[in-house]
Amino acid sequence: MSGAAGLWDGVLWLACSLLYVRSISRFLGRHLSGGRLKEGIFGLLLFCGRLLLKIQMAGGGVPYILYAVSSHILLGIFSIAVFGGEKAKQFLAAVLAVVMTELIWNFGESFLSCVALLLFRVAEGNGQAAAAIAIGPWTGRILTIMTYGAGIWAVSRLSKALDPVFAGKRGSWYLCLSMPLMFIVLVTDLVNWAASNGIMVQDWGKFGLYENQLFSHGAMCVFIGLSMAAAVFYVFGMDKIWREAQEREQYRAQVAYYEMMEEQYSRIERLRHDMKNHLLALENLTRNQQWQQALEYLHGMTAMGGVDAGDEVTGSLVMDALLYHKRQQALEMDIRWQCDVRVPKDCPVKEMDLCIIAGNILDNALEACARLHKKEEPFIRVYMGTVKKCLFLEAQNSMAKEGTEDRIKSDGDIDGRQKNGRILPRHGLGLGNIRSAVERYNGAVRVGAENGVFTISVLLPLYWEEGRRR
Repeated sequence: MSGAAGLWDGVLWLACSLLYVRSISRFLGRHLSGGRLKEGIFGLLLFCGRLLLKIQMAGGGVPYILYAVSSHILLGIFSIAVFGGEKAKQFLAAVLAVVMTELIWNFGESFLSCVALLLFRVAEGNGQAAAAIAIGPWTGRILTIMTYGAGIWAVSRLSKALDPVFAGKRGSWYLCLSMPLMFIVLVTDLVNWAASNGIMVQDWGKFGLYENQLFSHGAMCVFIGLSMAAAVFYVFGMDKIWREAQEREQYRAQVAYYEMMEEQYSRIERLRHDMKNHLLALENLTRNQQWQQALEYLHGMTAMGGVDAGDEVTGSLVMDALLYHKRQQALEMDIRWQCDVRVPKDCPVKEMDLCIIAGNILDNALEACARLHKKEEPFIRVYMGTVKKCLFLEAQNSMAKEGTEDRIKSDGDIDGRQKNGRILPRHGLGLGNIRSAVERYNGAVRVGAENGVFTISVLLPLYWEEGRRR
């Protein structure tokens, strides 16, 4: 290769790599915790790493397969080191970035190579000459520009479409999604390496170089096309399954809410229907100065109506009914119950959303207490009130101490993600419903555990700018 040709190839590679690194940086910055500064740092690190690998490969020190795998590893390491968020989420973002670009590049290169071979065949009418021209340097440079451009375009176009994939999932889900995609990338690299080394080119004495090249590129095109289809169906299929599962949980929560309301209204209706008889009975007891019997009769009336005088006087009949029902469950399970809940007047948060949030929190708390050893005293503490124009809800419950610190950390992000830990499986069952309800009000969720006490806090703005509520 002449010095001028090598210079052209080097400049072309640098320009394409810069655009590629910029697109990957913006993709990761969109889906991970970061900013322009982190995007710039990541882009610089990735570009320098790829440049060093390219220099080593040009000098014959690094084979192509090692260069490809090392590039993927560097992208993953730099994305985890620079950007914030869950490690599993960072890993998935890096894997998706590699999958999109690698598959598009290989498909585009194979497809365009087939097209170029066919065009030169038609134009020249000579198979051997056409093959020689098709692999000429300028044809290769044009293919490089087109394949890099296709990869960059795919990353920018799919970035927004992948927003739901990165929204509100657990770390285990991100890891499960990453593993098959990693396998696709590895197999693609191996097949590409095999094709570039002539392993897929078969010459049985019947075909010439042109036919073998056409077959090799065509086979690669079919294989990569199937891989792309499998990756797309897998990623968006898994996301659809997750959303359907969340919708089923939401539906079950709404059904439970309506059943509770129906039961509460039924009790109140029965109490109202029998009020005349109850008043006559109370009048007779008080006339005869049977104060103890009158008090017991009143207690029976309140229990029948589900409005037992206790901690559950919140300012919302719906929340009163929910807390009464949960307190009864706690008492039946010998769980110490403390409740201080005040719903502000004219609260903009819908009662159904409040019940979904509080109901899921208390269901998880009851289940965690039920799983304690007999020697441990179970408890549930609930607080709700107004704090600086926000509705603040915090619930604490006892949980098994063994392995608590290993399974969950107490420094969750304000948006509910975990920096250094993961949510306990049992406590995570209703968190999807909680976060879905909280996000409708631009609120925040925080979870943590310490010394056998699980804590979840919810903050809901009571006032927001017009149009901000989703």
